[in-house]
Amino acid sequence: MKGKDIILGLLKTRGPLTGYEINEILQDQLNHFYVGSYGMIYPTLKKLENSGFVKKEKVSQDDKPNKNVFSILSLGEKEFNKSLYKPLQDDEFKSDFLIKIYFGNQFSKSEFINLIKNEIRIKKENLRLLEDNLEKWKNNGMNDNHKFTYDYGIIYYGSIIRFLENKLKQAENI
Repeated sequence: MKGKDIILGLLKTRGPLTGYEINEILQDQLNHFYVGSYGMIYPTLKKLENSGFVKKEKVSQDDKPNKNVFSILSLGEKEFNKSLYKPLQDDEFKSDFLIKIYFGNQFSKSEFINLIKNEIRIKKENLRLLEDNLEKWKNNGMNDNHKFTYDYGIIYYGSIIRFLENKLKQAENI
């Protein structure tokens, strides 16, 4: 799915949101399977508004800057529903770590080991972030489908960590 579809889906399922709130969801709940940023969110919201898919409401706040709250319109709901029924695309997988391993024949044993240790550290941090946010998500209306993606992330990171730890032991014993 494209960024516009993700944003429409969030507005449809979560209700009106600010760009900040959309980014928070992308970073906290979807980041283990979707990469999004402010650089994508705000231009996409502008395009969605110009296309008649969302409406923007300016909300005044005391002692804070005004904020823009976006809501999905019926045309946006139709657009989002179409995206749900498009055929699945193969996942795009990119890994700087694996590219370095692939081309890293010149690494010394210690460099190779350090690369694996660093990747284990990163994956453990990603796993910890998922685990730490579970209660917050439950309190913010986590449904069974959201939990499915959470569980997928837990299994994914756990499996990768076990694989890397096994490869690290092999590398240390060479």
